[in-house]
Amino acid sequence: MKITGAQKGVRLDSLTVSWHSGWPGGMEKKVIAAAAAFLFLYVAPFAFAIPIQIDLGPSGVNFGVRQVSFPAPDVQFQGQSIALDFTFQNAEFIRLFTQTTSFDIDLFLRINNAPSPQAFVGTEYLTDKLGAALGPLVNVSAFPVTNAANQVVGTDFFAIPLITTVAPVDIYGIHLDLTLPDSLGFGFGNGTFGAITLDGNIFGVGIPSRMIAPDVPFPKPNPGLSGKAR
Repeated sequence: MKITGAQKGVRLDSLTVSWHSGWPGGMEKKVIAAAAAFLFLYVAPFAFAIPIQIDLGPSGVNFGVRQVSFPAPDVQFQGQSIALDFTFQNAEFIRLFTQTTSFDIDLFLRINNAPSPQAFVGTEYLTDKLGAALGPLVNVSAFPVTNAANQVVGTDFFAIPLITTVAPVDIYGIHLDLTLPDSLGFGFGNGTFGAITLDGNIFGVGIPSRMIAPDVPFPKPNPGLSGKAR
């Protein structure tokens, strides 16, 4: 199951985030505030893992963008490799339907004291209920995030996942390996909030007590009913 990325973009607390496109023909980037992009390559084995739980919000079928926030990890840039393991609270999951033709993930993290873009290297994959990978590693692209004064204050990590399981498929986690720059005094801001943006033409968010239909994202019309009162 290969999923392409739809053109998209978000605005976070007056921060300008670049837009990305993963449709066939190559990734495009429409920059709102001028910034350079860095392409992620292979990442070295990580030094330590950071578990992060996030709340995906209410159950239901989503058409387009859903964004959730989380307390950002406190990590200083010392050239080390780390793993960010995102899991979902209350046994939540993301369901990709057979009608899901585009789906991508953005991770935004603030950088404290950042006067200029930082270079990162990393890969990503999605996980099932048991924590196993749903597909191969994919490279991640990093885009600087600027404020209204064109100052770089964070990084947007973008990836289009590859899933080898036949749809419909449920996603229970996001695994991201990062090799950080060696930059004394810089790091992901302590006490700040990060954000994950899910974007797809159609996908579901569910919890066990309110299961989404296996692969019926739209209610089927009842031919015996009409719009006229009987």
